[in-house]
Amino acid sequence: MKRALLIALVASGCATDLRTDFPFDGDLPAGDYVTFTDQGDGTWDLRVNAGEPQSWVFVDLDDRRQVPGVEAVGAAGWDVAFQRFRIISNGGVSGVGPVEVAVLPGQDFAALTTAPATGYVQDAADGPDDNQDVDSAFLAGDGWYLYDLFNHGVNPRDIVYVVHGDRGFWAMKILGYYDEVGTAARFRVDVKAVAPP
Repeated sequence: MKRALLIALVASGCATDLRTDFPFDGDLPAGDYVTFTDQGDGTWDLRVNAGEPQSWVFVDLDDRRQVPGVEAVGAAGWDVAFQRFRIISNGGVSGVGPVEVAVLPGQDFAALTTAPATGYVQDAADGPDDNQDVDSAFLAGDGWYLYDLFNHGVNPRDIVYVVHGDRGFWAMKILGYYDEVGTAARFRVDVKAVAPP
């Protein structure tokens, strides 16, 4: 009996991966994971489907587009990226770009027209905490979300992020993490350009 179990385990370990994307390269399957909709008041409604558990969705705020993974890795052409509940920026340890982020808790998004002159941070190597994730600018302070233990849900905090990219300043406010039917990792973000300090 033990010998049969051992043979079965060895045989299953040698089987080829039946996934169509084997070997997995970390890029997303074909599809639109990012949409920008002009809201007519100088702001954009950014929707990001970040539900692929092993793939980042890279976003270029300047050109309002999704950047394919093969184009994004090792390049400065994206600003922020999303994967499940994680958000990183293209600077510091997360990318080769110059992106830095100012975290503005309680800031009125509509009233913000000019980027702050100071207070920017870049993604840093993982510090002493309970995980091995990058210490993203979006996790500064209390982080971008509050986890509701009672309802087991992710709720965005009242924070405006000013993203200083290679071509300008963008204000972002995360409004939701679920789509209309309750699917997780479906970010809804207000985005607008703001003037330099």
